[in-house]
Amino acid sequence: MEKQPGSSALIPGLMFFVFFASASMLLPFFGLHYRSVGMTESQVGVLAGLKPLMVVFGAGISSAAADATGRHATVLAVVLMGMALTVFGILHAASFPLLFVLTLMFAFCFASVGPILDNTTLHMLGSRADSFGRVRVWGGIGWAIAAFAIGYGVEHWGLVVSFYGFIGGMMASLVVSRFLRVPRSGFAGGMLSGLGTILRTKGWPRFLALMFFGGLGIGVMNSYLLMYMQDIGSSGRLMGIAVSIGTVSELALFVFAPLLLARVGPRRLIIASLFGNGIRLIAYSVTVVPLLVLPIQMLHGAAFGLLLIGGVSYAARIAPPGLGTAAQGVMNSAVFGAGAFGGAVFGGALYQHLGPLVMFRVIGAVVLGAALLFSLVPGLAPRDAVPHRTT
Repeated sequence: MEKQPGSSALIPGLMFFVFFASASMLLPFFGLHYRSVGMTESQVGVLAGLKPLMVVFGAGISSAAADATGRHATVLAVVLMGMALTVFGILHAASFPLLFVLTLMFAFCFASVGPILDNTTLHMLGSRADSFGRVRVWGGIGWAIAAFAIGYGVEHWGLVVSFYGFIGGMMASLVVSRFLRVPRSGFAGGMLSGLGTILRTKGWPRFLALMFFGGLGIGVMNSYLLMYMQDIGSSGRLMGIAVSIGTVSELALFVFAPLLLARVGPRRLIIASLFGNGIRLIAYSVTVVPLLVLPIQMLHGAAFGLLLIGGVSYAARIAPPGLGTAAQGVMNSAVFGAGAFGGAVFGGALYQHLGPLVMFRVIGAVVLGAALLFSLVPGLAPRDAVPHRTT
């Protein structure tokens, strides 16, 4: 029987809201914190690159372990608590080696949340899985509200506000997570066998290549947007507004996700996101006026929203039976892991030696080039997948 709207979406929506509101208080400010305790741009690039690097391993390993054991709820609780503890340590660390270890631990925990939460939401929605975007939109709303508020807080009381706001948010997320109906089914073949099954499934290599280039642009924006804004004279308030505008631009796309998936399909949504991503990066490369950041940020919806809607849907459609969480983990590994790691590390080197404008221009050209290749070369992009549900 088809699940009815309401209770099946309420708790996941609240979880998305609380978790991403918490994340918005801290993630955009990590680079500024590292710089404030004496790290160079290259060191910032390495530390920023740890988060996506651990997504490569953490998202796949933890989600496959959850599928293999059926202990999704336990894994989720452990990593939420782990993030709170490691962030407290990062706030009080001042040496690069200690920051490296703590950021590595934080990154592993953070990488583990998305696949479990995404697949749990799909599981709770049942046959209404294409409505995922209408639940995920609450994450965007939480991010926008908290990012706007934290900008004022950082401007008046410093970066410490963002750290303690995040820690409090993780405690709230832990409470809400206990009310999720987390899938309990497992994959009989075990963790490594499950990952191998996914990677051998037809369509996955080309899909992951497509997601990698989306992650490349996202990695640059997540790691260096606020550093770039600081360098061109933006206030903390303007930084908060810029992050909020970018997030608000996602909301309509999430609300209309079922229509977009039905009319366009996930594959074309992902390719469209590459175009939006590349255009946004190149737009930043031709301006040093702080206020012009705001209209350019409207492209965030196309760059990130379409990538997430298309990626989550496509991964769910081609996931082998019993490996829904692991499938989301592998997808996250490509876009928020390998792709974002490349953007963070390569972007950091470009930023330090050639400046932010060249960094935006080079990465933007790469992402746009990938979008054109996947659009124009026959057979390069993955084929459209028939909708089905797995857990």
